[in-house]
Amino acid sequence: MTAEDAITIFQRLNVEGRATVDLDHTIAGFAGWLAEAWHKLDDDAIALLTSVGATLYREGLEQRQKSTGGESDKVL
Repeated sequence: MTAEDAITIFQRLNVEGRATVDLDHTIAGFAGWLAEAWHKLDDDAIALLTSVGATLYREGLEQRQKSTGGESDKVL
């Protein structure tokens, strides 16, 4: 699989409407998976995956702030 293949999967899920999972649940699930996998990952993978997690968190924070008038900074 290539990076382009993975992006195609992301795009397909979005087009099919299967990318509508609640962002807070996505963040929590990803954090749980990352915590379990942490000891198996090298430094480069950890750096990449924590960057992905931070991006998801930022997007979730922006959504919560829009819906609460800027008051929420907590996931779940």
